[in-house]
Amino acid sequence: MPRDLLTITLTVLLISACGGSGKDAADDVPPSIDTVPQNNNALKEGPQVVHMPDGGRMVGEMKAGQRTGPWTSYFPEGVVRSTSTYVDGAEEGPTQVFHPNGKPYYTGTYAHGKPVGDWVFFDPTGKELKHVIYDSLGTVVGP
Repeated sequence: MPRDLLTITLTVLLISACGGSGKDAADDVPPSIDTVPQNNNALKEGPQVVHMPDGGRMVGEMKAGQRTGPWTSYFPEGVVRSTSTYVDGAEEGPTQVFHPNGKPYYTGTYAHGKPVGDWVFFDPTGKELKHVIYDSLGTVVGP
């Protein structure tokens, strides 16, 4: 195998092996709906429907190429997956994310795209699993 190809192959294998931290998303920063790939054909202005790889969708409005106002995402079955509000492309204000059965997964508040204040995480039955407090910079400051 040529040396360059061997180096690339080993690098890919090393990156793949180190990929996951093994930590739950609730351990650090709440997952963001921004991690969902955007539709390349989405308009830069006006109402949007973004189709997600799992068959779900997100709906909201774009202004100057950024999300603005309320956005809602749905599981493929039509159940609400999340609700958030955007200002100049950054999440702002209360957010809710739900399990596929409609029970809350987590609730919290964003300021300028960063989690702030109290965030509460729940299991699929609705039982509280974890309470996290974020400072104004989005850093965890307490349970």
